[in-house]
Amino acid sequence: MKTDIIQAMAGAAILSSFTYVPILAKIMLGETSETNFFVSLLVMSYGIASFIASYLFGRAGDIVGRRVILHLGLLLSTMSFTLLVFTQSPEMLFVIRVLNGFSIGIYPGALAAYAYESKVKMGRFASFGSLGWGLGTLVTGYAAVFDIRLAFEIAGLFFMLAFFSALTLPRIYRKKIDVPLFPIETIKRNYPVYLAVMIRHSSAFAIWTYWPLFLAWLGADLLMIGIIQAMNSFAQFIFMLGLTDRFDCEKLVIVGLISSAVTFSWFMFITNYIGMIPAQILLGFSWSCLYVGALKYVTERNVERSTASGLLTSVMSISSVLGPIIAAFYYAIVPSYYPIIMNAVVMSIIALAIFIGSSRRLNKHLNVSGCSEQQNSVIGNE
Repeated sequence: MKTDIIQAMAGAAILSSFTYVPILAKIMLGETSETNFFVSLLVMSYGIASFIASYLFGRAGDIVGRRVILHLGLLLSTMSFTLLVFTQSPEMLFVIRVLNGFSIGIYPGALAAYAYESKVKMGRFASFGSLGWGLGTLVTGYAAVFDIRLAFEIAGLFFMLAFFSALTLPRIYRKKIDVPLFPIETIKRNYPVYLAVMIRHSSAFAIWTYWPLFLAWLGADLLMIGIIQAMNSFAQFIFMLGLTDRFDCEKLVIVGLISSAVTFSWFMFITNYIGMIPAQILLGFSWSCLYVGALKYVTERNVERSTASGLLTSVMSISSVLGPIIAAFYYAIVPSYYPIIMNAVVMSIIALAIFIGSSRRLNKHLNVSGCSEQQNSVIGNE
């Protein structure tokens, strides 16, 4: 349960700040042409910092140990997210979001590797992150109605609870793994899922860049934005916990990409925030399949699990950099959210085709099929 608590509390903190930082930026800048550009810049800088930290500290988790990296990341996250409460200017907000991005990139690879080696199923492990997202957005959505800075106070408190839980984690035996600074073999072994996730998630993150503003445009207030976010998160929790551990990782990734294309297509026809609520259930299903499938892919096919999981986090972080660029590009051409959504539909289909083709070629080359503990031992000996 300790890894579950850490996942839930960290997830609550991250999504709480992600939801309300764009709105805080809008409050600071007002209704100007610079607001959307600045929001894109915030998301990009956050993603770049997270990408760098995920790459460096995922490898460090295999070399110096999971618990050390986990403690460091959660402590720095507690400190940096609490700083959001004291933000007084756009410049200050930018610097703090860079610190936020770097701190949250430190621990995910080590946490995923620790959970796997503690015999926690990856679907269950991921589900508690989604549960945290749901609870966090509900709590902070209610708090933000009174004062938006209360949302950031609560985010810091969530991270503090995660840090104290991590201090009680027991040591587990593991062999020391020598991982090169540039783990080319790990990348080659997992490139189908890294590439598919990057393509799909970059286009999705283009939507999420302006997501709170899009929901507000559809008529949602601060509390309703939190409720809509929570619907997605609770759907993920149910699907991850009850469904995803029953299926092979490659099948999960394929289903996740197909359902992503369907979900984003649905977004095109929504005209008010009420219509977004049921769409969040399908969105929760699609991300549950894709994320758990990818997480199982990198933990079951590799012995350097912290590095492989850290690279997956890096891929998701770089997607959060590419997403705002895509969003700003389309919005500059057509000042509407719908071209950004249509792009996500197309990219999900492309990601599906690339994953199916590249995974078949890779499995044939490695003489393996799907994901299993037996396959992990074969690849681990290469």
